[in-house]
Amino acid sequence: MAITGSIDSERLAKALERGLAGLYVVVGAEPLLGFEACDRILAAARRQGFAEREVLTVEQGFDWSRLALAASTDSLFGDRRVLELRIPSGKPGVEGARALEGLAAHLGDSTLVLVNLPGLEAAIARSKWFTALAAAGMVVKAEPVTRERLPAWIQERLAAQGQQVSPDSLLLLAERTEGNLLAAFQEIQKLALLHPAGSLPDAAVREAVMDVARFNIDDLAEALLARDALRFERTLRGLQEGAEALPLIVWSLAESLRGVVRVGSALAQGRPLAQAMRDARVWGARQGQIERHVRRLPLAAAQRALQEVALLDRASKGMAGDADPWDILLGLGLRLMQACA
Repeated sequence: MAITGSIDSERLAKALERGLAGLYVVVGAEPLLGFEACDRILAAARRQGFAEREVLTVEQGFDWSRLALAASTDSLFGDRRVLELRIPSGKPGVEGARALEGLAAHLGDSTLVLVNLPGLEAAIARSKWFTALAAAGMVVKAEPVTRERLPAWIQERLAAQGQQVSPDSLLLLAERTEGNLLAAFQEIQKLALLHPAGSLPDAAVREAVMDVARFNIDDLAEALLARDALRFERTLRGLQEGAEALPLIVWSLAESLRGVVRVGSALAQGRPLAQAMRDARVWGARQGQIERHVRRLPLAAAQRALQEVALLDRASKGMAGDADPWDILLGLGLRLMQACA
């Protein structure tokens, strides 16, 4: 009986112990976990006697007839083989979609197929070619590790190499690698090289770990909504130290506040949320963010904050005397957090 279904990449190792599927689709929204999932599948295949491997990478101008040929060609030595198809864009196009549907419909016993995709858009996840692959084999989802989950993830990786650290050191590791899972992985490996198995002192962890957290402008909004003042300040300083363009941050904040004011004003007048979003010209992924702000930030507070952004804009361009624009932004963020419901 064919093995089908969907599984998180962190549960893949145990699933492979129960047997191999004829087709795996690794959706690597988190590249590190996607690479690891592929490596686990390939290692399990080698243990089961899949001695040969052919890799096809879909780039511009890729000839999709190569896929059908590779899937139908037997091993020169009669061995079982792995056919790995990498689609870095996640979009095979019309011809590729037909080829993938054909591949899913004609899997052979002697060939294990491994399809490697990046994170999928919702429309692609509903496409005929992807649903055909999912119905024929096992989908492995390599999802990003959330901020809340990161300390536990680090703890599990340390335990796998025989090391333990204190809760304080776990938080330190998570804070200094937030948003950069590959860096977290590298720091964990570094600890294995520098220190023997066992419990590691806090001082040893602090010395070994670099501050490699990556921050982006959206992190400020998340920290603000969560009313997490420490994270807001740390993210802001991270952006400052990373030489992020302050005018871009100010513009992004102003756009969000304008959206909140427009949508909030429309809702106060009794308009439905969907109409308020359309009238405010808030589209796509921004709708969720603006809706969360509207629900938590009173309209009057958003209007006052929008006025303060004008001073912040002048300060970011050196037009506000000795005022430090980063300090102004920090103060504005803290006041908005106090106003949040």
